[in-house]
Amino acid sequence: MDIKQKIQKLKRRSLELATLALTLFPSSGATTTVNSDKNTDHNKTQPSSELIASQSIADFVTDGIELNIHELKEIVDNNPDMELSADLLSAIKPGPSQKKIKSLLAKGFDYTVRNSRGESKLVKCSLNQSPKGYCYGALKHLLYKIYKEPKSNFLSAYQEKDKLLQSANFLAMPIELQDIENCPPSTVVVIPKCKGHKHGHIFTVVEKGVYCSDGKEVAGAYFENNYKSAKGIYAFIPVDASITLTPQVLQSSPKLYAAVLLQQTGKDIHPLPDARSDTPVMFAELSPAQKTKDFSR
Repeated sequence: MDIKQKIQKLKRRSLELATLALTLFPSSGATTTVNSDKNTDHNKTQPSSELIASQSIADFVTDGIELNIHELKEIVDNNPDMELSADLLSAIKPGPSQKKIKSLLAKGFDYTVRNSRGESKLVKCSLNQSPKGYCYGALKHLLYKIYKEPKSNFLSAYQEKDKLLQSANFLAMPIELQDIENCPPSTVVVIPKCKGHKHGHIFTVVEKGVYCSDGKEVAGAYFENNYKSAKGIYAFIPVDASITLTPQVLQSSPKLYAAVLLQQTGKDIHPLPDARSDTPVMFAELSPAQKTKDFSR
């Protein structure tokens, strides 16, 4: 089912729900409690008949919504207070940059690093190399080769975070140390300076459990053992990737779900807590035409 068909399906569903709402809530000025039980908190109310009856995310999205990461980035950029759940990481599928990175690292490439004293040294970046301590030199050259990201003159890996936050090539997501293993291939991860690592760390995900900057790093207890005190880690997802927003994925980010539907269908969906459970439910405002239409016939 393509996106146009999905949009039409959503519009039809919205109209059906509008009809249901006016049947359930005939008085336009009234509000109805979520649960008629005497023990229910009567301060928790549902909207009046001008709102569609409560529905779960799965009632609105059955097959999932396909988005490119650049579309997701646009939504996030337009909603600066939106927080993305780390659960989204597992739903992201890598784009063409994955093959480019694998090919480049399989061959390896030489680059020059310069220390704080101005001394230059030729270093090789390759999956076959053991890490040499020049992760930032490797990554900024790799980012230039793959994404044409400008090479900065910073000396420390953690300094690249602020630059990548402004980049049009990546969607930024704050993550925890344990989330690294779920980052999709091509993700660039920046770890801030922490105990034992005054320069922080930067690397790219080659495939699940395999990371590279100036040599291959393998999953396991590597990050937990070396960066356990690190706070403020960021994952940068290339915008050539894509994501399927299933009901399960959207459940952890209802604000994202609302913004996606508003962008794609123009339907204003409000995520609200369900008084009966921790599950968010959705309320969709009726259009002016729906508010005036007589559904009783």
